[in-house]
Amino acid sequence: MIKEATAVILCGGKSTRMGFDKSLLKVKGEFVLLRTVKQLQKIFPKVLLVANQRTKFPAVFSQVTILEDHYHEKGPLGGLATGLEEIETEYLFLVACDIPNLTVDLIRIMKEHLSTYQIVLCQQNGRLEPLFAFYHRSCLPVFQQQLTSKNWRIAKEFDRFSVKIITLDTSTTINNVNTPKELVFWN
Repeated sequence: MIKEATAVILCGGKSTRMGFDKSLLKVKGEFVLLRTVKQLQKIFPKVLLVANQRTKFPAVFSQVTILEDHYHEKGPLGGLATGLEEIETEYLFLVACDIPNLTVDLIRIMKEHLSTYQIVLCQQNGRLEPLFAFYHRSCLPVFQQQLTSKNWRIAKEFDRFSVKIITLDTSTTINNVNTPKELVFWN
């Protein structure tokens, strides 16, 4: 159990490429988001959802704490700041709702760096994965300040933090589901 962190799943609105809200996607009759919640509950004492609106979730989600984003229309950065404002742990593990089949072993490897860094995230194919990362509570003031600007890209202010980047080899990947063709990643 990773007691130093709370898992926060970002549940945005309707995806332009998919044509629907990915947080409400069902595969084989089951909400994939609830599958992600169950995976995270195995390793984190608390799992929260941050959504653009709580009321979009049906009653089956009543077992999960759902927070409404404090920063509407500010993208994932707003959801991250909301989560950091609400957690009681030192760290937050952030994950997007459209990342299927989480790699628990990778999350545990990332956790090993928490005592030394404010942010621990992965890089694959030369690209950072800020929506699959640990963030320390001390990051909050910088992110709140950034929310007042027009640049809400999470990684924009990373040079102000101590950051550990774990480069993934081809044996481990983090896949977002952004198009109908990629729905096969959810099995």
